[in-house]
Amino acid sequence: MPDNGNAFQVEHHDVPIEWYLRTMPYWSTTTESGPTQNILNLKELLQSSDTDKIVLPSAFIDESYEGDDSQKAITCSKPLLQLTDKPSLLESLDVSEYLVLRAKDAHSKPTEVRGGPKDALIVYATQPIGSLLYQEAFLTTYRGFVTSAELIQKLIQRYIFMNNKKGRNEVRAARQTFSVLVRVVDELVMTELTRELINVVTSFAYRLIREGNYDFARLLRKRLMERIDERVPLKNPPPDTSSMSSSASSVFVKVTTLFQHQSSLLAKQITYLDSELFHKIEPAEMLWWAKEQDPKKSPNVVTFTQHFNKISYWVRTLVLASNEHREREKYYMKFIKVMKQLRKLGNLSSYLAILSALDSGPVRRLDWSKSLRESLEEHTSIIDSKMSFKNYRAVLAETQPPCLPYIGLILQDLTFVDVGNTDNLAPSMCNGRTNLLNYGKRWQQFAILDNVRRFKSWSYNIPRDEKVQRLFNGFNDCLGEEETWTRSLEIKPRKPSSHS
Repeated sequence: MPDNGNAFQVEHHDVPIEWYLRTMPYWSTTTESGPTQNILNLKELLQSSDTDKIVLPSAFIDESYEGDDSQKAITCSKPLLQLTDKPSLLESLDVSEYLVLRAKDAHSKPTEVRGGPKDALIVYATQPIGSLLYQEAFLTTYRGFVTSAELIQKLIQRYIFMNNKKGRNEVRAARQTFSVLVRVVDELVMTELTRELINVVTSFAYRLIREGNYDFARLLRKRLMERIDERVPLKNPPPDTSSMSSSASSVFVKVTTLFQHQSSLLAKQITYLDSELFHKIEPAEMLWWAKEQDPKKSPNVVTFTQHFNKISYWVRTLVLASNEHREREKYYMKFIKVMKQLRKLGNLSSYLAILSALDSGPVRRLDWSKSLRESLEEHTSIIDSKMSFKNYRAVLAETQPPCLPYIGLILQDLTFVDVGNTDNLAPSMCNGRTNLLNYGKRWQQFAILDNVRRFKSWSYNIPRDEKVQRLFNGFNDCLGEEETWTRSLEIKPRKPSSHS
């Protein structure tokens, strides 16, 4: 594995869609529709071509077209539908006729959503005829085509319109719209809680009170306040100890008690920290990171990634610290044991952090016993980048929960999906239409992010051990990249060139 400055860098490879599905058996839901059918539906959606058996919205079918019947579903001759010239789709009870659907086969009715105008996709998430799977996919991925603030505005607009109609179907639509609105508010992340958004939701809650709808107002306000409370920082935040620089000798003095603890205990305490940080990551942060790599939008992704790197450099530092070869090998073997315990715990994140440290250039170039090298070789195949990290994905699929995955590969997969798929269906597919969003892209993102949700649904029952945590010291006592190379060359200088 090349070592070029980062603890564990992944190469960019095509991701076979079956890898998105291998970890789906732990899907859990209590809905009447049943989990099995949803899994099968998602699998079929992902395995099929986005252009296979696609049918344009039936609202467009009545428009004139040229060609034979086989082209009728995907061609039209009139200009794009101008929604501004017609009643808003947000005011429609049923938007099915505006959706791009796909049939499972030549004899099936098209039912699988593959695209449509933005407002139609929003409304469909509030309709009872829409599947639970579609709604979950929408709520997980909508930020790819509409901001939370805009979505909330549109849902409020739809609720007000339907509620004012007073008809049975309209009142039902208003309630369903409100239900989705509550989910959106409940899943807002810190960076989305702007003053403007809070004012919009608060004003709507006051409107509900004026209308006598106290239950709805109370529920909406409660969910909003819970999100705001989570945003408020601690009064006395811990001091910043993010520096990753120290001398090798001082580090060595501090950690002489490492061998006083069993490898299983060390692995559990590492997992305790990893789990805390992993559960703070919101799926929205991953979605944003894959598209923008903006630390302000994805602070928890950045924190977890830095934590991964600090563990890796901490391990390198300890292995390289001693001037005694026997002592260095003692640390090397200790971390192999810790690594094995991490894998037993399902903590593949720090497992790979330690593995990447022991297989890094500054460590790998030194002289190690044959038994140590063979012990490490048992694990290095897992980080082989061939076939889109096939070995790692297989290990992840076989790991029983709870589990902490390596998020670097999750982010790579999301980036691959974002770059490899257009946001809108190609105009060539729709005879020039450019306002039909590509929902096939969202299905792929959902398949990845729903696995993250599943990983987060499990927790480790590990108590905090203060002695071990003081020993770790946040993994801040470590050398940087250049310093580890300097230390490695001190231990084993490069051989003089034969040409010198």
